[in-house]
Amino acid sequence: MIFEVGNEKGGGGKSTIAIAIAAYLTKLGHKVVLVDTDSQKTASRWGELRTHHGLPTEFVIVDKSVDPTEHIRKLAETYDAVVVDVGARDYARLSDLAKIVDLWIAPTRVGQADLESTVELAYAFEKADRNHKNGKIPLVICPNAVPAAWNSTEGEDAITALREALPNVPVTSSIIRDRKVWRDAHKLGRSIFEMPLRDREKAETEFKLMFDEVWKAYEKFQKGLKHGN
Repeated sequence: MIFEVGNEKGGGGKSTIAIAIAAYLTKLGHKVVLVDTDSQKTASRWGELRTHHGLPTEFVIVDKSVDPTEHIRKLAETYDAVVVDVGARDYARLSDLAKIVDLWIAPTRVGQADLESTVELAYAFEKADRNHKNGKIPLVICPNAVPAAWNSTEGEDAITALREALPNVPVTSSIIRDRKVWRDAHKLGRSIFEMPLRDREKAETEFKLMFDEVWKAYEKFQKGLKHGN
């Protein structure tokens, strides 16, 4: 299965989410490879940090920023899950990788510019559906790095705005808040699941709730394919 994590606008936390998905699927017992197609190489550098700190290899990381599509297809024949960190603003690559994806996950911050960019990505995918291997690019949107203040409604407001703008695109009800533990884990070359429980508990719960919704969206897409929808 090919998961691709990306959005049109940078800074949405796609590399963080891609790493977390790869680590989580590995914890569940799957054979996973993380493919870094981003020229900024955030995921690859995270892997280097991991090696530097002497941490064991949880999953394979492949740096493939040039012509990655065919390589990803081949990796999908060997691995249970191929998680792809897709570079932002690389429109040709976004379009090319969208042709082969089994589920495209678009993390988005909740600022107005981020939401507008996410809506534009969804519109672009809708126009490109005919190029997808199954005739529809399976997209799900996930609010990410939402302000953590207890009284903030930015996450809920963003979900409402996205669902009004994109009634046919799944938007997760679960949000991932902007918690320091995500940044601390990245600096250490660790996944969120390797941080002390007291630090990671809330962040881990939010991630798992989000991923559960993402998986249900994937199952719904697959059900639609079987029924010709």
